[in-house]
Amino acid sequence: MSLSKRVSASVSRAASAHVEDRIWSVVKYAVLSRVISLALGAVSNAFVEDYDSSLSVFLPSVDEAKASVAFLSLERLARALAQIVVRWDAFYFVHIADAGYIYEQEHAFFPLLPLLMRALTSTVLSPLVSAIGRQLALVVAGVLVSNTAFVLAAVTLYRLGCRSLSNEKLAYVSALMFVVAPSNMFMSAVYTESLFAWLAFSALLLVSYEQYMLAALCLGASTLCRSNGITYAGFFVWNLLVRQEAWAEFAGDRGMRRWWAKIGTLLSRVLYSLILVALSSLGFVAFEIFGRRKLCEIPAGASEPERRLYCSDSLSTVYGFVQSKYWDVGFLRYYTLQQAPNFLLAAPMIVLSVAGLWVYAAHDRTRFVSLGWVQRTPAAAASTGYFDRRLLPHMYLWAVLLFVATTSMHVQVITRFFSGLPVVFWFAGHAVAAASLDPNRRWVQWAVVGYFVGYGLVGAVLFSNFFPPA
Repeated sequence: MSLSKRVSASVSRAASAHVEDRIWSVVKYAVLSRVISLALGAVSNAFVEDYDSSLSVFLPSVDEAKASVAFLSLERLARALAQIVVRWDAFYFVHIADAGYIYEQEHAFFPLLPLLMRALTSTVLSPLVSAIGRQLALVVAGVLVSNTAFVLAAVTLYRLGCRSLSNEKLAYVSALMFVVAPSNMFMSAVYTESLFAWLAFSALLLVSYEQYMLAALCLGASTLCRSNGITYAGFFVWNLLVRQEAWAEFAGDRGMRRWWAKIGTLLSRVLYSLILVALSSLGFVAFEIFGRRKLCEIPAGASEPERRLYCSDSLSTVYGFVQSKYWDVGFLRYYTLQQAPNFLLAAPMIVLSVAGLWVYAAHDRTRFVSLGWVQRTPAAAASTGYFDRRLLPHMYLWAVLLFVATTSMHVQVITRFFSGLPVVFWFAGHAVAAASLDPNRRWVQWAVVGYFVGYGLVGAVLFSNFFPPA
């Protein structure tokens, strides 16, 4: 082997070892953050009276006379865990996992997490059922799924950052920002945030390797978890039909035969994109079909109930109807004086998002508005890190979801809504890293880190005691 090849191999091994060390570092901090969050929730719950005592009604009490000391201690430990993680929407997930979809409003909550909870309880956690009861065993299963998915999501975000940013240090800092995300307690509770983030990050990582079919299956699973997973299918359309690189082979030869070949290639790409988008939507579509059959089909001999719009209108969805009827979700419906405090809670994430989009677009406005087809300077094309041109589709998705979050949702959930959006953490990491190099901008570093950590820790205390925001 030549000297140059030996040096190259040595450098490659060193780089791989460095990345592996970084991954284990991310794992360590992710696990530590979950331990701290749950511990903080437990301590605060011990000293602060719950805003709502629904859990004591929801979970059946154990018969202490019949339970052994060991089982009783285990049950009390599981109940203490439930006391900090079964809050707000978590009640729905536990009930769905236990009894299935009984009430119409439960169709606002997607089935992947409950299915995994039920599967774990029926297999590896089955001994717990006889010890602490089925519902508490389901709670333990939900916590295991959420926290395991959180650690996997942190690692996947780091790997995705290494691919997309061409800057390993920024990828690492961004993964650490995810570890201290403002959505903190929601990532450990019986909620879908961590599971969705892992599936979404995994899909985007597969897209970066052009493994589109596997990415579509990941997104299909994510839409069985949260509806906004469908929007990530836009990355297939971007890669195959929109970005400049996709049209490189269409330049050059203009012969008639060559043109027919180009048209054939284009049509095949359009068809492939449609297939990938359809696969990505599979989870949502399956859940919608299930909902219609569950709620619209009338058993023989039963009286016909009030017919819902989604039973007769193919363009209406069960999910959309339920969100509108039970949670008053709709365009500008949240713009009332009563909701002003919730807009204040969402303001830091909104400001962070606007700043992230503005800073990226200002780096090369021509590139931003031309979908990357025209660049202002050659230097812009060579930019790496947060200004890498490969982040363009991420920026457009961020802008779309920011518009949806601020106009058509309960705006205070924006912190957890954006927990599955890599670019949020890339910008946070960029802001922190850039400010650390400039003494005059250290306040930016403190502001971003302070917001992430402070909001997350305060949120853990509030959430574990059933206080808003949820």
